[in-house]
Amino acid sequence: MKTIVPAQREGTAYDTISERIFPTEKLAKAHFQVAKDRLLAINHWHKVTAEEKTVFGLVNGRGEQVERMPAIGDFIRIDIPGPMNHTGDGFDWVIIEDIFEDEEIHEEFISIRVRPSSNPEKHNTEIAHFFDDMATSTFIVKRENNKISAEVHGRNEKPNLDELSLMDKIRNTFVAFGGILGGSKIQWKSFTEGLLV
Repeated sequence: MKTIVPAQREGTAYDTISERIFPTEKLAKAHFQVAKDRLLAINHWHKVTAEEKTVFGLVNGRGEQVERMPAIGDFIRIDIPGPMNHTGDGFDWVIIEDIFEDEEIHEEFISIRVRPSSNPEKHNTEIAHFFDDMATSTFIVKRENNKISAEVHGRNEKPNLDELSLMDKIRNTFVAFGGILGGSKIQWKSFTEGLLV
């Protein structure tokens, strides 16, 4: 199986993993499909978490929100409570750079990897996210026999401070360090647990 979580080179990293074991492989196989469907329903991610604070939207390359399966090259618009991101017109943005799916006899696997990106509505190159574009987040749902895991892996996370207004630099520093100090780990733990309910 290919390596889907990038190597950690700079900044911070985290791994959030939740697991659920089922009495039989048949039950686990059925529930894997439920968890996979939840992972692919990006517009409804806020319903998966217990706190429903951050709202996600799947957006195509023309900047239009769409209700469909995600594809490589799509964007995710992230509405985080707190100070507004002016570069992103009030949102943080990531691009889906990889979707990988695999199945073997007793294993199933799906992952989505995203990276901070520009705002597709502005058609410029400024990264509209509180982390710079070296950061990635990889979302995984996998089944091994009768065990299902839901995972989020963050890599190379550093505040985005390049070519931005002073207000966005202050905002990105504040939001990024809140995430680095554990805020995002709490949110992603709620998300991974919710995928497996």
